[in-house]
This record gives sequence, structure tokens and C-alpha cells, in this order.
Amino acid sequence: MNPVRSRGRRRVYAHARRTLVALALTALAVSAPLAQTGSAGSPGTRSGGSSLPVMGDGSEMTASAERRLGDRIAREIFRDPDYIDDPVLADYVDAIWQPLLKAAYQRGEMSDELQQRFAWQIMMGRDRSVNAFALPGGYLGLHMGLIAVVTSRDELASVLAHELSHVTQRHISRLTTQQNAQTPWIIGAMILSAMAASKNTDAANALLAGGQALAMQNQLNFSRDMEREADRVGFGLMADSGFAPAGFASMFEKLQAASRLNDNGAFPYLRSHPLTSERIADVQGRLPLGAGSTSPPLLMDHAMASARARVLANPAID
Repeated sequence: MNPVRSRGRRRVYAHARRTLVALALTALAVSAPLAQTGSAGSPGTRSGGSSLPVMGDGSEMTASAERRLGDRIAREIFRDPDYIDDPVLADYVDAIWQPLLKAAYQRGEMSDELQQRFAWQIMMGRDRSVNAFALPGGYLGLHMGLIAVVTSRDELASVLAHELSHVTQRHISRLTTQQNAQTPWIIGAMILSAMAASKNTDAANALLAGGQALAMQNQLNFSRDMEREADRVGFGLMADSGFAPAGFASMFEKLQAASRLNDNGAFPYLRSHPLTSERIADVQGRLPLGAGSTSPPLLMDHAMASARARVLANPAID
């Protein structure tokens, strides 16, 4: 890589990290007083018109408050130089995403309120690591590295269905309710991990060091029960969306192989979504006998998208 270009990118990243740290500290500063003083306004906002949600009273985060938090995180991601707005890949991913959304609503997994209030938007990032993550308010992050490594649209659909199910089952809201005392740290960790932690930057490592930061990182990982629930709900969406449920099992096989190779950092998805033997057995047990995968034309369609993702994952490509 051109050293001048590399230095320029590092300066941009440093600015983005400073912005993220400021957002995390802001969330920490304003959330604690809210727990003590409450709010005279609507349940999802603090008095004075701030867009920060009220979560300090132990009540579940409202859909409106979660959307506002998601919008705030999304604005920072949109400003990041590694955010990718590629029409070809966006159309390909959206052709998988929209049937999953429709199935979630038709199966009753997505309420009318969530359908109307949440963004339901996928944001793609120029990152070679294999990762996808759910964010508040119906936003999902998707790395180029994941699109590049999966071998069929069914495998990609299984990841999107799993992450979608984290959102429809309100796992983020439930986590903040269960871990009320650490809510400010959860907010900060969500903002930081969305852009900084996956890059393994010095600033992110420094922030994630120490006891308090370790607690932040731990709260980001969904519980095993939530992982199993997202597997179950996501698996149910596959067939109704026109995708082969076998894609769930083949994706798990890929992740299991990566885990056996002692993940070298290229699969951050494994750290936030621990792959247990119970999860693998459960998905395999749900497959009907003789379940097949996609037809060759669809495999070729994905192969072209995968090749494009490998090119766009290169930092030298604008």
C-alpha cells in the first residue's frame, strides 16, 4: 500500500475513533443522571428534547428510543471512509434481505410497530474480516469479508436471518434491561464496536483494556439463550423466504472449521457469536432428510457477488 495513502487513512480513522469515544462518553455522562432524575417528557426521551433514550429506570427500551440510538450510530458509520455504497452489491444483498423481512412479518416475528419504526437497513463495510452484527433500531452491519467467504446465497441468508432475529426478538433491548447497571457502558461499546473494535486499532484496544472495558465487551456478546433463539427464529425464516435451510448448516460448518484453526482474528463473528456444539446439533437436527442447497445458476450468481466483494475489500480500491 502507498505509505502516503496509508498515513492519510490512519488520520481519517483517528478522527472517527475520537468521534466514537466522544459519543461513548456522552452516553455515559447523560444516562446515569437519567436513572436518578427520571424524565418529565415522553418515556423514550429525556426532558429538553435530547435524542438519547431513557434506559436507567430499568424499563425496556422503547422501539422509538432504540431507533434513535441506532440512527446515531448509523450516522457515524455513514461518515466512515470504509462504509461502502456499491449499487451492485447493495442490490444483491437487498434481494436476500427483503424476503427475510417479509417472512419475519408474515410469521409474526416482527410486530407492526417494529416494521414501521425500525430502519431495516444493511450497511456494508470495507473490511476483510468475516463479520456481521445487529445494531439498535433495525440496522445491520455486513463486512465485505463475509460476502467473499460464503459460497452461496443461502449461507449469506442464514447470517442475515440470524442477525435479523436478534433485532426482531428485541435482544438489544432485553440486554439493556437485564444489565441495567451497565447500560451506559453497553451504549458506548455498541458505538465503538460498530466501527473501531473490528479493525483492531490501537485506540480501540486501549479503550477495551482494563476491568470496566472488559465488562463493556462482555455485554456485547449475546447470551447463549439469545443465540439459540436467533438460530431457531432465523432458521424458520429461511424456507419461507425461498432459501435452502441447509445454508444454515453449511455456514456453521465454515465457522466450526475456522474455530478449529484457532481463529486468527479474521473471524470476529466467532467472538461475538460463540459457536457451541449444541447450536450446531440443533440446526442439523432441524434439517429435513435429503435437504439440498441452491441450484447451480444461483451459485454462479453468488460467485459474481463474492468476487466483487473480494475486490472491494481491498483498501486500495475506491
